[in-house]
Amino acid sequence: MIMKETNTILSAIITASEKLEGSKLEDSVLKEIEGELTRIADYIEADEMSAIFFTIIFVLQNQRQSTVSMHDIAEFLDYSFLYILEYRKKIDELEKKNLIHMREQRNVSPHPENNGYQISGTVMNNVIDNEPIIFVEDEEKTTESILHELTFIQSNYLEHVMNYNEYTRQLATAERKNADFEVVKTINNLFPDDLDTRSILYYLSLCTILDTNLFEEEGRESGKFPVFLRLISPQKKYARRGALYDDSDILIKKNLLERFYEETDEYRRRRAVMKINFKLSTNGIKKIFGNEAKLYIKKDLEKTETDKTIDALRDFSYEYENDSEGKYTKLYNLRRTEKKYKTLTFFKTLQNIITKDEHRFIVYDITKDYLSGEKSDLPATLNDIYGHTPVYFSELRSLLDDKHVLVEKGLIEVEKSENIENSRVTITDKILELLYGENADIYIRSVTGRNIIENEKIKVKELFYSDTVQKQIDMLRESLEQKKLEAMQERLAKKGLPKGVAVLLYGAPGTGKTETVYQLAKQTNHKIFHVDIAESKSMWFGESEKKIKKIFTDYKLLCKKCKSHNENTPILLFNEADALISKRKDIDSGSCAQTENAIQNILLEEMEKLEGIMIATTNLCENMDKAFERRFLFKVKYERPSLQARENIWRTKMNNLGAEDITKLAKEFDFSGGEIDNIVRKCEMNEIIKGTQPGYEEIVELCKTERLENAEERRMGFCG
Repeated sequence: MIMKETNTILSAIITASEKLEGSKLEDSVLKEIEGELTRIADYIEADEMSAIFFTIIFVLQNQRQSTVSMHDIAEFLDYSFLYILEYRKKIDELEKKNLIHMREQRNVSPHPENNGYQISGTVMNNVIDNEPIIFVEDEEKTTESILHELTFIQSNYLEHVMNYNEYTRQLATAERKNADFEVVKTINNLFPDDLDTRSILYYLSLCTILDTNLFEEEGRESGKFPVFLRLISPQKKYARRGALYDDSDILIKKNLLERFYEETDEYRRRRAVMKINFKLSTNGIKKIFGNEAKLYIKKDLEKTETDKTIDALRDFSYEYENDSEGKYTKLYNLRRTEKKYKTLTFFKTLQNIITKDEHRFIVYDITKDYLSGEKSDLPATLNDIYGHTPVYFSELRSLLDDKHVLVEKGLIEVEKSENIENSRVTITDKILELLYGENADIYIRSVTGRNIIENEKIKVKELFYSDTVQKQIDMLRESLEQKKLEAMQERLAKKGLPKGVAVLLYGAPGTGKTETVYQLAKQTNHKIFHVDIAESKSMWFGESEKKIKKIFTDYKLLCKKCKSHNENTPILLFNEADALISKRKDIDSGSCAQTENAIQNILLEEMEKLEGIMIATTNLCENMDKAFERRFLFKVKYERPSLQARENIWRTKMNNLGAEDITKLAKEFDFSGGEIDNIVRKCEMNEIIKGTQPGYEEIVELCKTERLENAEERRMGFCG
């Protein structure tokens, strides 16, 4: 026979529960188990009535393996549920002591009569093992915990656990319960008669603390409304949304809220669709959180003018691409938005430069696309503002012909395609300078690494010139030394003369013109901005002119960047510039001639305004236009190397040859330095292939095949 222990707390609970079941809490029964109830009460540090409910919950939870509702308790006692409600505060005391907790059921309003209580596993084990309960005091309420309590009610409402009336009733009850806490008191003082607005502020306050948007997980987010608008009266949310979007809402007027833009997962015309959302402004955080505000105000909320401008451009773009509005409503909203940001330098400056509203709005939208890493579709950008009206086609035509005011002012550039629908438009460096100011050089994309030759990457080479050329090169080298260059430019400027140094190196091919530029840059510590003439030509009428203009724009930006980094003025190198500086053609020769003449006019104009260093090399100076001749400050003619120069070049390049062989090669072959370089390279290849250096006779044979002019003497193949 197994003896029951009678002195444990568990035995007290069993004995008490056996008597309590069906007792209707009659006094006689309570008197009978008074000793057990006292022991249980002392154990849980509560009064005897609380001990009764702890006992019942303990027994029913273990019997049913489920939570215990107040209906379950009434049934156990065979007592009216309404009478049990009178003792609810006793159950609340157990909850406050963390002996029990309410476990809410999904889609059920969070009331004790609807949900069940349960004793935690730790307390349950303490009772079974007859061990004292470790009581953990409730944490002191904080701003965050109070807001969690309020937003928990909001979450249940969004989950359709209750209707709007029950939601407002529960929210107001929770407010009353926490009325003495600063955050609730402050929000109530701001809007004492407006529960909807208070509800919005509770939600956004917790979002601020947690630094996230609550309740936006799958299934909860509505595309039409920010989440917090679903927490207010269903009859008011449309009007409230309109007021928020046109800045007439009380929360915007009081500067408690500010809008921001988020990219969604939706794409339209290869661009992410933007969504408006709202958050507490810096002023709102300070008002609501008081002394705690510094915990939630991020440094990046104190925005720079550039930050504000970028936010404003997103604002414009949202309105610009809004398909739900008619043209006149859209224009009205865009003008209103522009007025809102009129104090920002970016918008103030563009309003002075561009007189027509629609043109400014186009620039704003294209700039926003650039900030998103995109180039704008030209037809779609125009369609957003004009629709397919006659104005749309007129604007499209002028943009494609480069006659549009925005193109002429150098604010946007069009990238044309054979299929007009694939044509793109983007901002120029002028807009980047306006947007980023002194930091624009970081964002300028056109001056790329492949255009720049850093002087430290140039290999030192010894060049040989005639005495006349050597003197000119020496003078040029001294002129390019940065201190002397700056002194010279300062003096020229005082006398009203052009400050730029333009140099023409001309003469036979292979005589060292390009290498001279490299060695000058190396010796005077200048980087080179190398221009590929072929890249500046385009099949599109007007494109080549734009590219030439852009070369000089990029060069000016590079000069500015070098100056800001205390670097020497870069050299702008036009290598093999024959086509650019040749005599202008008769305009009756066709559109190509007109384009070439237009390019030359741009080049002449830019050379007149040049403030840096420009060096051009050409083989055909006889055909040079006279207008260019006077614009080049230095003009150095390269003759074919003299006998002595050729000997020096051979000696430097082929030091394995004897003096007699070098003299014979120099006399027999009237080569330029470039041609001698070719022979040297062939010798190097020969040595790699055969493993031995070529002798004099082999070198002579290589020299004989260097020029094509003797081809008639060495016919081969299919010639008869």
